Amino acid sequence: MSTRCCPRRQRGAILIESLVALAILSLGAAAMFTAFDHLEAASHATRTLSTSARTQLSASGTR
Repeated sequence: MSTRCCPRRQRGAILIESLVALAILSLGAAAMFTAFDHLEAASHATRTLSTSARTQLSASGTR
């Protein structure tokens, strides 16, 4: 085996490992943004229901 062969293989392996790590990080970031979108939607729905409940409670309290 020649000595030039090993560094090329090592560079190739490092490149593949780096690409795999980048792909995993990208998928993690995409999942995080999706989770934040769901959290924001749930927060908005909670605020809307809370406002509605307060309105109904204040209306029933004045009767």
